[in-house]
Amino acid sequence: YLDKANFPGPFTAGVNQVIPYEFFAGDGMLTRHILKASDKAPWSDNGSAKKPALPPEDKLGKGLYFYEVDLAGTQGKSDKELLDLLKQNGTQNYKATIKVYGAKDGKADLTNLVATKDLTINLNASTTPNQAKESVVNNVKDMIDVPASYLEKANVPGPFLAGVNQVIPYEAFGGDGMLTRLLLKASDKAPWSDNGTANNPALLPVEGLAKGQYFYEVDLNGNTTGKEGQALLDQLRANGTHTYQATVKVYGSKDGKPDLSNLVATRQVTIRLHGSEMMSRTPQGDQISMSSSTSDSMNKMKGMTKEAHISEMRTADSTDNSMAKTRKNDGQPMLPNTGEAQTATAGLGIFGIALAGLVGLLGLTTKRED
Repeated sequence: YLDKANFPGPFTAGVNQVIPYEFFAGDGMLTRHILKASDKAPWSDNGSAKKPALPPEDKLGKGLYFYEVDLAGTQGKSDKELLDLLKQNGTQNYKATIKVYGAKDGKADLTNLVATKDLTINLNASTTPNQAKESVVNNVKDMIDVPASYLEKANVPGPFLAGVNQVIPYEAFGGDGMLTRLLLKASDKAPWSDNGTANNPALLPVEGLAKGQYFYEVDLNGNTTGKEGQALLDQLRANGTHTYQATVKVYGSKDGKPDLSNLVATRQVTIRLHGSEMMSRTPQGDQISMSSSTSDSMNKMKGMTKEAHISEMRTADSTDNSMAKTRKNDGQPMLPNTGEAQTATAGLGIFGIALAGLVGLLGLTTKRED
């Protein structure tokens, strides 16, 4: 608005100068924005469209009251001199005072101060088209992965799908709880709340971005084209985990509205949305499945171990019985049973000792004969 303001023109009317109160909110005037009614009222730069004025009070008679809005730091300047100073100052916050005077003989009576109010006016400098274009190139990611919980908890009405398949102001790109917030590189370290319930600070795609100067949309491909709001949310959930090719588009503005004929910047991005099926794959579920598989394997191992143990016991029993018979035949007494398991290895050890003794005896006998 400041960038496009001209002189002569209505933008600075009533600022640092006294004019009739009924002119407070004429089309294209800075003071029009002070009225709450201006939020939903149309605007045209320099009042070129001659939109209806917004009366500060219903049925306000002409010439009954006058007003001025004094800007701190700009006192004594008005009209073109003031406009040039405001543009030179760039983005700045001004303390201002609204003063309403009575009338006398059809003129402002500065001795009759009817009402005053202090307020702050934030004037934003213009963001150039090149800056807007660079913001899309430098500040937007190539690809994002969106957790399943974000999609599952999203509501309509709500911010999650704002700017998706619909054109909204560019300064809203990084609002809390918005899907497009995640496209900004600055979102990596920024807080998030589902549906923006925590009102975390918005992330601007470009510093010093003026309100209403640029607009944007993020178009999703596939069966979501042309859908928005609840219809879009339902479709995204029905699609489940899916990768979308999307196009970020930034437009210029005209009279405070998007100028779709003025495409400032575009960029292709990839958005991977995880569906609710990802939420069902909990670590606990994986653990249960793993435990079942492990249980089967353990049962098989137990069975094999049991069979091997039985086979070993049978071998040990057979060896013990054979050794027992040998000892009886040799006239050797049986060793007492201590209750410990007698293994084939122990039996072979005793047999080995006996065999060694026999070999030694034969060797001694042979030596004597020689």
